[in-house]
Amino acid sequence: MSDPAARPRRGRGRPAGSDGADTRERILRVARELFSEVGYHRTTFTDIAARADITRTNINHYFRSKDDLYRTLFESDKGSVLTAGIADAQARTDLADRIAIFLRTAMQVDAGDPVHTRFLAASLFDALRNPDLGDWATEQIDYVRGFLRAALETAAAEGEIRPDIDIPTVTEMLIAAIWGMAMYAGFVGTREQLEPMVDQFAGLLRGALA
Repeated sequence: MSDPAARPRRGRGRPAGSDGADTRERILRVARELFSEVGYHRTTFTDIAARADITRTNINHYFRSKDDLYRTLFESDKGSVLTAGIADAQARTDLADRIAIFLRTAMQVDAGDPVHTRFLAASLFDALRNPDLGDWATEQIDYVRGFLRAALETAAAEGEIRPDIDIPTVTEMLIAAIWGMAMYAGFVGTREQLEPMVDQFAGLLRGALA
């Protein structure tokens, strides 16, 4: 007979059948899929548990509420998509290259399945349907707005773009274009389509702003 003391013990309070970090990651992956597919309002813990093949108790062990789970996903994907894209872009000196590199990372051009881009793009629609999420969407847009405006201001100061460029208006134009491309990247386009799109977009910027 095996010695019960030698058996692995679950962490205190962890539901039976749970395998710690793996279970948490499975919850996040499935929740990201469902939030992207049907939105915040229609996604339930019951739906997540069914698709992840776990119990609802498992989810409640890691996340107190749907808001808590959504916020965790939002902050995680903001970091892996937007923050990473801005960091990559800031290593470049040419304005069009900066924006192209940001787009490549934010749209997950090199990823087989742009699940993070899909979730962030869908979160804007969730914010329109759910006023309680409005601050999260505003935070996301302001984050990108700050990067774009700073890049444009630097390019203007260095003589890379025309001095008469209306920076606030161009910033908003770029935000609209980027989020449109993010929706395309998340729900419509393929990797083969996205590669030339980013290159063409950078080319258009060079011609329009120089």
